Amino acid sequence: YQALGKGLAHAQEVYSHAVKKRKLKPAQAIKAMALISAAADYSGFGNSDLIVEAVVEDIKIKKQVFAELSSVAKPDAILASNTSCLSITEMSEGVKNKERVIGMHFFNPVHRMPLIELIRTDKTSAETVATMAEFSRRIGKTVIVVNDSCGFLINRILIPYLNEAGFLLEDGIGFERVDSIMLRFGMPMGPFELMDEIGLDVGYKVAHLLEAHFGNRMKACSILENVYQQKWFGKKAQKGFYIHKGKRKLPNNEIYSLLDVGHSTTNIREDDILNRMLYKMINEAAMCMEENVCSEPSDIDIGMIMGTGFPPFRAGLLRYADTVGVGKITDGLKRFQDGTNSERFAPCNYLLELSKRKEAFYK
Repeated sequence: YQALGKGLAHAQEVYSHAVKKRKLKPAQAIKAMALISAAADYSGFGNSDLIVEAVVEDIKIKKQVFAELSSVAKPDAILASNTSCLSITEMSEGVKNKERVIGMHFFNPVHRMPLIELIRTDKTSAETVATMAEFSRRIGKTVIVVNDSCGFLINRILIPYLNEAGFLLEDGIGFERVDSIMLRFGMPMGPFELMDEIGLDVGYKVAHLLEAHFGNRMKACSILENVYQQKWFGKKAQKGFYIHKGKRKLPNNEIYSLLDVGHSTTNIREDDILNRMLYKMINEAAMCMEENVCSEPSDIDIGMIMGTGFPPFRAGLLRYADTVGVGKITDGLKRFQDGTNSERFAPCNYLLELSKRKEAFYK
């Protein structure tokens, strides 16, 4: 019941903020709150047309919840999961009508981020996808539809970027410097500030899930492990890469005591710092195209702008890649691979083929 109380309090907070910002009138906020009811069992769930699960990111618990929902929900009710990376296919194993199961990944903070990633399995029906796309648009969201795959689309591209920021820190580049470089590029916040915002406990779990699935190519940087062990989970804990005091943040220089290299300046050029992170994302996006996680480059560009704040004036990650030139990116990845002796920079076949044919992502 304590968790239900927190949920209702958070909803009240969101509506109060909307009233303060004059996005809603007080009467509208009161009416919206009145539509929310809380329960500690499944009473009333049998009347629902759509049920969105948002329990803890644990596949065993989610499978149990979906099996229970399958027995209490209407046969034609849509069952959606707000997971950020767990397999929707595995989650739906205990569900009778698998064509009604779909992933519905909201991005934090939900009331401000415009993107919803709809994740379809091999069994999800076209009707379910269409219904959920229409519903998502009605609640004011931008929709991309992707196929079920570890990390889906946006997190699968974003995590290697955040992970590479960690490797740069381990190479002796100060985290404030990395953040300022990405801010100048046009990102709304640097990767370390973003990790604090997401929650380093969440980032740690997703990074290790991707590593378990994709192997050494997605090996998590050790600083993530070190910060996780310290329980410096970011903004929610008032301490991560930064110390958070209300709206103010100060660098947490204790981070450097967790590193073998300490806090030093190295001779890595600024454009190499930038490109190590950007080219990693572009390479991963190319793999997603190769594996048919999404069908169009525009899915990636819309998702990255709406879901991560990738600078809109650069028109999206793959539009930016075309501006730089696929050949130049492929050569850069090979150079980083040689310089770090790491397979995480190995250019994928899709990128190599585009480079060989002197083609771009957008034909």
